[in-house]
Amino acid sequence: MAKNTLVFIYNSFNDPLFQNLMLSYLKTLTARHNVGRFYLITFEQKKYQLSPKERARIKSELESHHIYWRPLTFHSGKLLLLKKAWDFSISFLKVLWIRVRHQTQIIFCFANVSASFGYVFSKLMRMKLMIYSYEPHSEFMVDLGYWSTSDLKYRLLNSLEWKAGMHADVVMTGTQWMVDELKRRGSKAELYRAPTAVDPEIFKPDLLSRTDARKALGYSDDDHVFIYVGKFGGLYYVEGIPRLCQNMHAHVKNARFLIVTSNDHLEMNELFSKYLPEVVFKITGNLSQKDLIACMNASDFGISGVPPSPNQKYRSPTKVAEYLMVGLPYITTEGVAEDDVYAMEKNIGVVTSDFNVDLNSNFYEKINSLLEEDKEKQVSRIRSIGLEYRSKEKIDKLLVELYSVSN
Repeated sequence: MAKNTLVFIYNSFNDPLFQNLMLSYLKTLTARHNVGRFYLITFEQKKYQLSPKERARIKSELESHHIYWRPLTFHSGKLLLLKKAWDFSISFLKVLWIRVRHQTQIIFCFANVSASFGYVFSKLMRMKLMIYSYEPHSEFMVDLGYWSTSDLKYRLLNSLEWKAGMHADVVMTGTQWMVDELKRRGSKAELYRAPTAVDPEIFKPDLLSRTDARKALGYSDDDHVFIYVGKFGGLYYVEGIPRLCQNMHAHVKNARFLIVTSNDHLEMNELFSKYLPEVVFKITGNLSQKDLIACMNASDFGISGVPPSPNQKYRSPTKVAEYLMVGLPYITTEGVAEDDVYAMEKNIGVVTSDFNVDLNSNFYEKINSLLEEDKEKQVSRIRSIGLEYRSKEKIDKLLVELYSVSN
């Protein structure tokens, strides 16, 4: 008999992380196997706000996939612990109702904040706990200076997320580093290395449209376009990205910089203007997925904006997966996921210790060497490595196998 699953997500429904990862995986599962129903809880933020009409349309579409959506409201800001306690309390009641009403036997969580909630729920309500994208969020916040190890919020999340990793039934994590660390700590879970992945049927090269896309963006055939897709601040660089671009502008002929971000564009223009002439950078954002992929295909290099720190080896940035699927080489810092290892060993990217330092001549030589490679051959070569390293198809296969066993 198929087992019903409660999917617990501490992200908004329209958050690209959820859309491109978990939602895609859930639809694959429901399409391929009789795996029961999925009851989905998300936490909706204002920046991803949906109208009542949009919510109704989405709920109807999800139900055609046997996914039943129960959105809650996300709380953050001042009095953070009180707001998280409120989120926990409200979600506890919702989870309990779903557990009793729909007899869910599995709770499936995305990332460590969700997993921390899910660990408590799984113990109290006797559900099997599965975690995808297990990464130590509390350690990241300390590494980057936002929290202290003496903070109550750190101690609480740190305790819960490690307990989740120790006592879950299944943990899928982005790197072998974390698999080894969980084993070292004595985890009882089934552990799987499952790097963050994207759909290769969505993120794919389009060399035929590349020329038109570059022309539409104002780039010539001789321009070397470096694209950064993502946020500034939080777990990502702020000054480091324009500083990197400044260095490359001085050493890479016809370097141009395309910045795709949800951050305030006026603030971003002011930031980049401190480091670069305005004619060499372009700030855009709020793009459709189709337009984002067109921008990637118009580019020659991707930039991954994660600063180096001891625990970043446990991360698995989604943007690198997107760059690889469209055949782009990338720039990353040392010790982030396994991206630095792949970049160096497979010759699909360039690695530096930090974006905030002056870069040596070897860095620019590697950049220029990759820029000089035949574009068509490079795209094919890099995508083939990406399919082995960061393809959604591998995660789909793993989840289907796990659900085949559990059901």
